[in-house]
Amino acid sequence: MEDYEYLLDRVYSKLPKKSQVSETQTLPSLIIFNVGNATIIKNFSEYCDRIRREDKLCMRYLLKELAAAGSLNESGQLYIQGKFSSSVINTLMERFLKTYVQCSTCKSLDTVLVKEGKIWYIQCLACGAKNPVKPL
Repeated sequence: MEDYEYLLDRVYSKLPKKSQVSETQTLPSLIIFNVGNATIIKNFSEYCDRIRREDKLCMRYLLKELAAAGSLNESGQLYIQGKFSSSVINTLMERFLKTYVQCSTCKSLDTVLVKEGKIWYIQCLACGAKNPVKPL
C-alpha cells in the first residue's frame, strides 16, 4: 500500500499545476451612435465574427426585436432606421448571446449554430454539448 501511495504522489507531482483563473472570452463592446433619426452600430461585423454568427442572422434578430428596418453596409456597419439608445441595443444583444450563443451546459461562448433539417442547435466547441434552440 505504501508503494501505491508513493507512486500516486509521484504522478501528481509530475502533472502540470491547474491555473485558478478561468479564461473568459471578452467581447468587444458595440460602438453605437445616433445620427439624425438613425442608429449606427459601427463594429457590428467584428462583433458577429467574435461570437461566430453570421452578420445577417444577428441583424435579423436585432431588427425583429426593435421592430425597425435596417441594413448592413460593406464596411460592416449596421444602419437602423430609428433612434434607439445604446442600453436597449446592448440588452437585446445580451439576450441574443444567452439564447443563441452561450452553451447552456458549460456557459462557454465558444459555440457554433447548426441547422439539421428544420431544427437549430447550438453545438459547444468547449464541452461538445448540443442543445436545440428556437429557430430565428
